[in-house]
Amino acid sequence: MDKRLLAAAIGSLFLTVALIPVAGGAPAPGTGSTSGLTPEEVAVLAGLDYDAAWNDLAYLAGLGEKVAGTAAERNAQQYVYDRLSAMAMDKVVMETFPVASWTHYGTTMKIVSNGYESVQITAYGDSYSIWGYEDHKMYTFGNENGGKTLVAPVVDCGLGTMDEFDAIGDLGGAIALIHRDDNIQGWNNVPAFEAYLHGASAALFYGYFAGADLPEGIKQDSVGGPLPILSISPISAMHIKDLMSAGPVILKVDGQVDMLSEKFAESVNVAAYMIGTTRPNEYVVISGHIDCWWAGANDDSSSIAAMLEFARLFSEARKAGTFVNERTLVFCSVGAEEEGGPQGTWYNWLVGSYEFVQAHPEIMNGLAMELNMDGVSFKKTSGRYWVENTWELNSFVYKSLVDLGVSGQVGFYNPIWSWTDAWSFAAKGGGSTVQVMWPAGFDPYYHTQVDDMPLQDPEPFDLVLRLYTLMAIRAAHALVIPLEFQYTVDWAAGYLKSEKMTVPSEAKNIDKDLAALKVLRAQAVAANSYAASLNAQYAAAKTPEEKAAIWEKANALNRVLIDARRIITPWTLGEGGLMGSWDVFLRSDQHAHDLGLVNSAITSLSRGQTANAIGALGSVYTMEWGKYFSRGAYLDTFNNMMNDFMYWGDDFDQQQAYVDVHWIYLGLKDGSLAGADALTALKSIRDNQLIPWFEADLDVQAWAWTASAGILDAGVP
Repeated sequence: MDKRLLAAAIGSLFLTVALIPVAGGAPAPGTGSTSGLTPEEVAVLAGLDYDAAWNDLAYLAGLGEKVAGTAAERNAQQYVYDRLSAMAMDKVVMETFPVASWTHYGTTMKIVSNGYESVQITAYGDSYSIWGYEDHKMYTFGNENGGKTLVAPVVDCGLGTMDEFDAIGDLGGAIALIHRDDNIQGWNNVPAFEAYLHGASAALFYGYFAGADLPEGIKQDSVGGPLPILSISPISAMHIKDLMSAGPVILKVDGQVDMLSEKFAESVNVAAYMIGTTRPNEYVVISGHIDCWWAGANDDSSSIAAMLEFARLFSEARKAGTFVNERTLVFCSVGAEEEGGPQGTWYNWLVGSYEFVQAHPEIMNGLAMELNMDGVSFKKTSGRYWVENTWELNSFVYKSLVDLGVSGQVGFYNPIWSWTDAWSFAAKGGGSTVQVMWPAGFDPYYHTQVDDMPLQDPEPFDLVLRLYTLMAIRAAHALVIPLEFQYTVDWAAGYLKSEKMTVPSEAKNIDKDLAALKVLRAQAVAANSYAASLNAQYAAAKTPEEKAAIWEKANALNRVLIDARRIITPWTLGEGGLMGSWDVFLRSDQHAHDLGLVNSAITSLSRGQTANAIGALGSVYTMEWGKYFSRGAYLDTFNNMMNDFMYWGDDFDQQQAYVDVHWIYLGLKDGSLAGADALTALKSIRDNQLIPWFEADLDVQAWAWTASAGILDAGVP
């Protein structure tokens, strides 16, 4: 989960961001505006126990690293289950599901050439250490101690690009020291594979990306590769480089990691239910994930602590008679968010939430709203806090912020991105989702050992507790679920208008989609007007009989809104970009993007402008990182991205296909491929892949928008 992309998302052209005035600092914990709040909302908010929630955060962070499928994760979930079971819940369940598991018993490193000086180190998640067991079969990468110890010189390989490795030559078993920079490498499995191809015995990374290198931070992530992939801090790397300036540096690395495929390991989700009084088959879900790298105080012990407080708050308020949940509330702690997907698939995160969505079609068929959290206790260093939500909840989120008096501190944007469990509920389940919050300044600390209790702050924690309490109350009570699809339509229309400029030859086909969107927008506005009318009628109704009649109409409208949304959201969203599942956009946009660049390269080659063609090909998706690496390293990642069964490839086909222009780029660059041959190959890619793919995307979008408009038309008088 690479949340650096959130910052890029906020600055990108396709965001819908509320215009929110600047305000001062946050109120003290437990305080805030009550204007616009009902007496019930004020009463429930007053019952929040911030100290108890903070104590849960400290306890969960104190449990340390909790990786999918391990005893540590299971023990933490048992704690959550026991806490929820002690509350006045109607049902508490634990549900298991298969995962690929990674158990780290510790990795150590000493600088042999410097008096056996110790350096703090870890093995990257989903990667080998020096030895261990893989599906109960022993593996070794060492050259001493029966293969359990690696002693080798270290070589500075820069950013680990093909050119840098080629300049060094065969490493002959040396350890490759590589500066991780996701803005160049995409993900550090690519330079790790390049190191493997150049004879390295292990890849030793430091840093994260430009501007986010925490000097003392030791990064963790799910990486994977054919050799040990290790992580140290930038401070340690600079120290090793200083020593290297005086002569060879020899490292001694020991460590064990055991790995189990999904055939042998399982994770667990925990969910507690408060059954709704009048709409038990409609649901409001509040969720976070239990698994974490290192202590994971912010990411994501904070969210589970907040979820437990919501469960306590609402269950006690219901018991005391100060709150009635008309819809069913579900409090969910999911496992395997950071990693755990089946071996062989590129997309291996958000596993627990995906499994929950797949296991509970009844929830997704009646989901009013899902309130997800992923890191809610890190104080922003600048700007605002941010809420990420599906488009149709814009008005709902904004009104909640205004009524709490925090609209100056918190902004919101669309759509939901694929780095949190909210994506499973929205893109895979077709639900309406809110996700908080990823503030400016956390990236350097993200997935490092520094994400511990001293880093946490009560300001954002308090803010989320109040905001989600209010939104949960309103979602549980709303006569009509507050879904306004015109924002989705406007987002999609903006993309299509841009695509007309990128691929003008497809203008007629794009216009068909724009026409379908125009009809959908009209139906969405009509549904909004009808919902407002029902709300006004219900408020003005004088008798129980009048209220009951309006209630039934609202129930019918809710069914229509959910049915339309379950088509609109998953079939509108596309995913891919830099690397498989990295970016979120309109379904058709990846192929429009690449088609425009391939057309540009074709035009340039036709004019004999080889340099311009190389420049265009270097911006085709996968080439932003691919152009820096060898054919072998590129294909390893490219083929892995294409193997997207289960999570991406076999339901809504949101993971867009990629074209391979890497070999053409390299051939033109080194002169081994003639311009005429490159031109023929690019025309084939355009005519046989990109154009058919793009037109198929447009057809799917037109179908989805027409079908959902029909549902709204039939259900709105």
